[in-house]
Amino acid sequence: MAVITIDIDTGGTFTDGFVVRDGIAHTTKVLTTPHDLAVCFREVIEGAAAALGVTVPDMLRDTVSVRYATTVGTNTVVQRRGPRIGLLTDPRLRPAEQDAGVGLFVEPGMVAEIPDADNGAGGARALPAVRALLQQGARGLVVACSNGGAEDEKALADTFAEHYPRHCLDSVPLLRAGEVAADPDPVRRRSTALFNAYVHPDVADYLYRAEDYLRQHGYQRPLRIVHNDGGAARVARTIAGKTYNSGPMAGLLGARTVARHYGFHDLVTLDMGGTSLDVGILRAGEVPMRRHGRVEDVEISFPLPDLVPLGVGGGSVAWLDGSELRVGPHSAGAKPGPACFGFGGAEPTVTDADVVLGVLRPEAFLDGSMRISADAATRAFEPLAQTLGLSPAETAERVLVTAHQDAGGRLAAELTERGIDPASVTALAFGGNGATHGAGIAEAAGIGELLILPFAPVFSAYGASTVDIRHRHESVVGEESEDTLTARALRDMRGEGIPSQDVTLDVSRFQRDGADWVSVEASHALPHVGLTQPVTDSGTSGGASRTTSAVRWPGHGETETVVLDRTALLPGEPVAGPALIDLSATTCAVPPGWTGVLDEHGVLRLTAPTRSI
Repeated sequence: MAVITIDIDTGGTFTDGFVVRDGIAHTTKVLTTPHDLAVCFREVIEGAAAALGVTVPDMLRDTVSVRYATTVGTNTVVQRRGPRIGLLTDPRLRPAEQDAGVGLFVEPGMVAEIPDADNGAGGARALPAVRALLQQGARGLVVACSNGGAEDEKALADTFAEHYPRHCLDSVPLLRAGEVAADPDPVRRRSTALFNAYVHPDVADYLYRAEDYLRQHGYQRPLRIVHNDGGAARVARTIAGKTYNSGPMAGLLGARTVARHYGFHDLVTLDMGGTSLDVGILRAGEVPMRRHGRVEDVEISFPLPDLVPLGVGGGSVAWLDGSELRVGPHSAGAKPGPACFGFGGAEPTVTDADVVLGVLRPEAFLDGSMRISADAATRAFEPLAQTLGLSPAETAERVLVTAHQDAGGRLAAELTERGIDPASVTALAFGGNGATHGAGIAEAAGIGELLILPFAPVFSAYGASTVDIRHRHESVVGEESEDTLTARALRDMRGEGIPSQDVTLDVSRFQRDGADWVSVEASHALPHVGLTQPVTDSGTSGGASRTTSAVRWPGHGETETVVLDRTALLPGEPVAGPALIDLSATTCAVPPGWTGVLDEHGVLRLTAPTRSI
């Protein structure tokens, strides 16, 4: 029987799949469908089956693991489409009008004060406040009390369950802040509970539908969801808030594998998709994390990956701010997308600039599976070009220069602020546009070496393949015992279907937020894919077959440029820029002066003119 693993990442523009059967990796990429993410989830599964040459049921029957990093929670916040949340809190924790942690998730007028009772005596007296919020249309309730408030929160929850039983149609979910996060900071604990309640309905609905689709087609194991703390859990054991930024986290986990494989102390990641460019800075081979993450401007209790958002992607729109050319942060997204996609987009984007300049060729885009229009891209630039008094090609060139210099300048500043010399580090570029723009951004930042993996366009999906099942419980010392935390962790693993003898337990003690803490982490290893796995587009044809194409390189004018397929490159064979190297689902741009070499692992290593190979 074939052994198959499937790992998926849904981004703002594309949904990516990384599928391995008997040690051979295959990749697939489909447009994200923001109106219903279940559509692109289904399509990426179908694309994976097509890549393997089998039916979906046949593929899923032999699949031992499906892991999924999703943006659904992120989209809920960005699009402000969460349910109407009512907040119940005591006088000491009642938020000020300008409180961002409440304002982001709670509409005006949806905060009710409950009696400030001791020892849980205020449950029944809080019912009028509950009724008031329900009458105003609350579809979810959060109770958050000051100073931990565990007894008060529990008393209100018990009273609520008695008067609003869950089997009745008028029942709405009520979440106690203390259930979500063990955090001594009551404001942060409250914000975390509100955030989780806000994203929970969308996340639960979508992920259960995704899992139902797999089961209907023969998959017998749980769908595992990648969490933003680096672990994974089945849908039923996933906390909605931990799906936020899980895709970027998966990319960082994949980058950690690369850093350890090559022995890099520091590694800069350039995750550039259709919507954004996220930069991660790995120090000593470790994923950068914020102990207390931020959702927009709101600090929460959950740790989140420490990423620097640079706001430029393939869909970033070029526009004039007075007389100054800007690129992004507004994005054309997946629908309508860049004008060249032909889905109704009319504004000039970075991807349209690539098409106008010849960096992206219509016949090669996404391996020829999606036709793009050079004429549409040119038309999109005409109004901006007319205003600037330039040709569309000159305008497109300025757009790429602006995008690269803006992103590179900010990246250099971030590195310098951390005491890192940009010239001393290597960058890893991935995402649908990382290979195309990585060298331009790296050069602008003063970084002289860039890595492009053969599956760079779906690298975050690859990163998901490095994740294991993990559940962590922690408490301030003295509030809950190590034995209690261990029992909870083992309970969670039983819920995953993992018997205790197959669970690894790790106990740690540490200081945080001015208190002593104890944590118990339970883990179970899932199948992993090594970095040196062969990929279906790798080959040894005995020398690169070369064609040429006219490309307008910023600062160099139109130049006859070598075009090669990565599968035709031999390890150690140098490729001098300017050159375009076609990889699966993307094009690697080697600017003039740069040199590319394929190493023994199938990784393209690009070096700037000042670096030696």
